Parts: sequence; C-alpha cells; structure tokens
Amino acid sequence: MSQRKVEFIWVNTPQALDFFVTSLRGYFPLALDTEADSLHHYRESVCLIQVTHAEQHFLIDPLHPFSLDELWPPTSRHTWILHGADFDLRMLRRAGAPEPQAVFDTMLAAQLVGLRAFGYGALVEQFCGITLDKKSQKADWSQRPLSPAMIDYAVQDTQYLEPIAEALGRQLDDKRRREWHEQSCARVVASSRIAREDDPENAWRISGSSLLSPPAQAIVKELWHWREKEAETVDLPVFKVLHNELLLDLAVWCAENPRVPPMGAPCWPRRSSPPRSERLVEAIERGRAAPPIPRPPRPERPPRDIAAEQRMEKLRAHRDKVAVELGLDPTVIAAKSVLQDVARKPETAAETLIADSRWCPWQWELIKPALNG
Repeated sequence: MSQRKVEFIWVNTPQALDFFVTSLRGYFPLALDTEADSLHHYRESVCLIQVTHAEQHFLIDPLHPFSLDELWPPTSRHTWILHGADFDLRMLRRAGAPEPQAVFDTMLAAQLVGLRAFGYGALVEQFCGITLDKKSQKADWSQRPLSPAMIDYAVQDTQYLEPIAEALGRQLDDKRRREWHEQSCARVVASSRIAREDDPENAWRISGSSLLSPPAQAIVKELWHWREKEAETVDLPVFKVLHNELLLDLAVWCAENPRVPPMGAPCWPRRSSPPRSERLVEAIERGRAAPPIPRPPRPERPPRDIAAEQRMEKLRAHRDKVAVELGLDPTVIAAKSVLQDVARKPETAAETLIADSRWCPWQWELIKPALNG
C-alpha cells in the first residue's frame, strides 16, 4: 500500500511557532525527526525539524531567521519518540533543544522484541502496511523551497512513529522487557551528551594512512589540509573534493615517483579545475619536501592472559545461549568489545561500562551468571 497525502503546518514564523506551542496537548508524546545537509555542505547544519503530535504534522524550519527559544520548554515536557535516537538528539541539541522528559527509541524497541528488520521503513511496512518512498533521503535539505517530494518524505518520517511505538510497547510489555527498553533509551540519551573529541594534531590520519610509507604519510597530511581548505571554500563535503581512497592512492603514487610531476599520476583527479589542480600540485610538492612521517607505533600487545581468554569463551557461549532463548541478536545483549572488557576485568568492568553509558544493568544481569557459575 502506498502512503496517502497528509496535511502539515509549516513553522517558519513566530506566529506559526506560537500556534505549534499552543497545539501541544497534555502529555501526549511527540514524534520527532531531523534532516541535515552533511551530504551537500562542508559544515553540517540542522535544516528541518519534523514533529507529529496528536495527529498533527509540523515542519519546523531552523534556517529561517526567527528564534526557536519558545519551542523548547513546552516540547521538553513530553516524551520524544525517535528512531535511532542518538543522531537526532545530537542534532536537536545543536538547534538549542534541552533534554526531554523521556525518549522512546523505536529502533531499540524493535531490537529488544527480537525483530531482525528494525529500520524505519521496515517497521512502517510491518506495523502500518505502508511502503515508504525514500527518494529524497539524500536530498539537499538546506535548499528552499523544499520540493513536494521532500515535504512528503519529511512528514512520513514522523507520521508513523507513534503507532509503531504503541505496537512495540505492547510487545515489550508482553515480553516483560519494558524496563530493558527504558534503561537502553536512558543509555542512548546519556551517550548523546558526550561530545566527540577532536584531535587537530592527528585529524589528517584517515583510515588506511597508517599503513603507508613515511614519505607517503607526509603527502597525505598535506593533501588532507588542502582538501579541508578547498571544501570549506566551495562549501562542499570533503568527499566531493577528493574521496579518501583517491587521496591515499595519489599519496602513494607521488611518494613512489618523486621526480614525476603529480599530474602524471594515473589516479590524478581529471575533473579538477586548473586553479584547483595547481593548488593540489603545490600541496603534493609540500608533502614531498616535508620530512617523512614515521608510521605511528603499534600499541604494545598485553601479555597473554589465559584466564581472560577462558572467561571470554565462557561469556560468549553464555551470551549466545541466552540470546537464542530470548530470540535476540547476541550483540543486543553484549558486543564483543564489551565481553572482552568483562573478561579482562570481571570485578570492575561492568560497573565502568554502565557508568560510561556503554552498557545497561539489564544486560549485565543476563551476562553475570556466566562468571558466577
């Protein structure tokens, strides 16, 4: 079944925002989603906030020149229904949102009731009988006006969240896993508060660069800085200037052929404009002239711990057995990295993992018997 068109309210003025705020009813949940522009611009921005509440659909425009300050206090008093909450919580914080009263993450709920297909489209099809049109998924959400297809896409991303949450909530209750879900949602909220640290000294060390020769790494560093400057100047994501694989190939070839002009490389980006190509050549020559950068030292491998290895196998076997009994994917109970931490430090790891928002008490309760047996 295809979706039918629905009415929505465009919130891009103080008056429209006032209407939205006065439309909030009691403590009905809010279904929320966000759209960003990371595929089209150098710096990611929140371009649209979608809200469905009491069967009304709102598209809130944070790019319009009006303050959203009045939006957040009444909104935060409601439970927010989100799908894959971590990203949207980070985006909403960037737009000025405080923390909500509670979060219901439909993706986590689907995983906890044992569904293997837990993407939003799969859940809409299963619980609502609707096949979504995802053509606008990679659209440029910073453009205005939005096309009718983009508006339809934006509305549908919150339109079905509440009925899906209600259906999954019943299954969580039937399986007595509601508390598991509450703990998991609280963990995601706490995790989303943690700022991702930047390391300006080593930001240029992209995946795969550590395997290159020292001369090639010096070129990679210059290419990375060149790419950042180019991308910022033309306001494009860096991969649209030079994607990582080509950057690495170019660095390797130019390091292995130090006397050949860079434009002779088989992997030279042919579509670059003459000015950009000139700046690219200059960056490569700077890298060639720079001191080689040694490969980063490999971290010392800790001495073999036979007891930890035995605990790891015991933990893994127990986790997999419990997962089968509960009808869950084993990684929902504990990822491999979590089991390794517990195996190495069985007395303290669980407490640390929970404190660091990497694990939940309910997961530890399922795993703990493997260490007590």
